[in-house]
Amino acid sequence: MKRAAGMTLIEVLIAVLVLAIGLLGIAGLQSAALSNNLISYQYTQASALAQAMTERMRANREGVRRGAYAIAADATPPAAPVNCAVSACSPIEQAQWDIAAIYAQLSSSANTSNIPNGPRAVLPGSRLSIDCDGGPCGADSLRIVTVYWDGSRRRPDTIDCEVLHCIRLGYLP
Repeated sequence: MKRAAGMTLIEVLIAVLVLAIGLLGIAGLQSAALSNNLISYQYTQASALAQAMTERMRANREGVRRGAYAIAADATPPAAPVNCAVSACSPIEQAQWDIAAIYAQLSSSANTSNIPNGPRAVLPGSRLSIDCDGGPCGADSLRIVTVYWDGSRRRPDTIDCEVLHCIRLGYLP
C-alpha cells in the first residue's frame, strides 16, 4: 500500500513537469506572436507613409518633372521653407514641404517648422529616399520611394534593404 502512494506522488510530479513545459511553450508562442505583430504594424506604417508620399507626388507632377522630389536616404531631413497648408506654394516649394511633412512623421530629428502637428517618429531609425530607377532622373523617369527603418534597433552603419527593413513604391509621372 505505501508503495502505491509513492508512485502517485511521482506521477503528480511528472504531470506538473509536463504542465510546466507546456506552459513555457505557450509563453514562447505568445512572445513570438507579439514580435510578429510589431513587425506587421511597422510594415503597415511604412506602407502608408510611402503611399502618402507617392500621392503627394501625383498631386504635384510639375514638381516631380522638375526633379524637386529627390532625396538620398542618408540626407539630412529637410526643412519646409513655407507652410503650404495655409499659403500658395510653387511646385518646388510644395515638393520641399511634402518631403518635410513625410519626414516629420518618420524621424524625431526632423525639422517641423511650417509643418502642421501630426504623428511623429512612427518607425524606429527611419529614413526616406526618392530616386530614379537605374540612374539620373529625367522628367518622365520612374521614381522609387523607399522607406527604411531599423525594426531590430541595431543601428547599422549602412542604409539599404539588406540591413534594414524597407518598403518601396514606384511612381511614374
